[in-house]
Amino acid sequence: MHQPQEPHYSFTIPSIHDDTTLDCRIYHPRILSAPKSQNNENYEHWKHKGIVMAHPYAPMGGSYDDRVVGIVVGEFLALGYVVGTFNFRGAHGSKGRTSWSGKPEVDDHISFAAFFMHYLSYLEPFPSPDISFPLEQSPVSQQTTKQTDISRTSTKDPAVVVLGGYSYGSLILKHLPPVPSILQPFVAPINGSAASEILLRAHRLADQSNLEWINLARDHEQRKKHGHENNLPVTMGGEETSPDMRRGSRELRRSMDGRRSLNVGRKMRSLSHQRRKDSNSQTPLESSAKKLLISMPNVKYLLVSPLTPPISTLAAPGLGYKFWNKSPHGCQEVIGKHVSLAIYGDQDIFTSTRKMQHWAEQLRSASDSRFSHVQVVGAGHFWHEHGVEEKLRNALKGWEFKIRDT
Repeated sequence: MHQPQEPHYSFTIPSIHDDTTLDCRIYHPRILSAPKSQNNENYEHWKHKGIVMAHPYAPMGGSYDDRVVGIVVGEFLALGYVVGTFNFRGAHGSKGRTSWSGKPEVDDHISFAAFFMHYLSYLEPFPSPDISFPLEQSPVSQQTTKQTDISRTSTKDPAVVVLGGYSYGSLILKHLPPVPSILQPFVAPINGSAASEILLRAHRLADQSNLEWINLARDHEQRKKHGHENNLPVTMGGEETSPDMRRGSRELRRSMDGRRSLNVGRKMRSLSHQRRKDSNSQTPLESSAKKLLISMPNVKYLLVSPLTPPISTLAAPGLGYKFWNKSPHGCQEVIGKHVSLAIYGDQDIFTSTRKMQHWAEQLRSASDSRFSHVQVVGAGHFWHEHGVEEKLRNALKGWEFKIRDT
């Protein structure tokens, strides 16, 4: 069993839904603390891998401190992944309250997932000791607060990102749109908007990590002699842009939201016609994907103890059929077309084994499905039963080994 590890960064970001402040954490695997040398292969093994893990229902005590979330965090850290966790609105230190519709929480997840994908893509661990770090990119420089800092692009191979969720977190995960839709609001965000703030925070923290690794590479031998490591946790709050700019962006967003509400009927009436017209041409998502500042990540999905009706409906009654899913199975389309895993117990009090098996087999048998599932005998929803935690850990490790190069 892995010992709990302190997060490398504790910080906040605003939700793109309504600027609600969300508490977030980033964990670095210990493999990133070893400098690159001729005698280690850490650089080749890491390959920009990361996982985002969403927590269970906040009104029942769910947060990023949840025990099962901690199990997943520990296992993937040991496997060399950067790990990101966050609190949905109303959970622990995050502002706001849990919604009835589930839509704000979907946007909360999108906000952190987009932050994480950008952060991961800009990391440069294992630098050469003689590498330079331009002053205008330094986290201690005022230049990082400029919008022009967002224009930097990544030339590395696409990052590998696992989007995960436990219980309610998996319910929200199932309703995330495709990755191009997640990243589209961050292509050219308005200065001072939540999306702009999220990008700036991703760049600021990535810069800080890169500078730490450069310093580590330069004086590794001296640090080793004195028994000192540069891995102290960092807490960051507040905002990257000026209060006036952020306030102006919020007022603009509210104004735009008002206009959207007036036009929603007309837009919905023209939706079916627009979809038919776009079916023979490049979709807006495909077009915007070409403008992304980062390479499109290789995304996989992990669901632990996913909820099924009626519990899922009670937790988030507003999460129904979404227009971006074109199959009759709705939100299952996105997950089923990617490498994905669902792990659940046959003693789950929130769903019947029959319903879970039917849902999993329906996904697995679909055309071009890359979905797999593991049913753990004797496991309940909270994974407290004797011996089931080890089975959960083994299932996670076995799946990661099988998909490592996919």
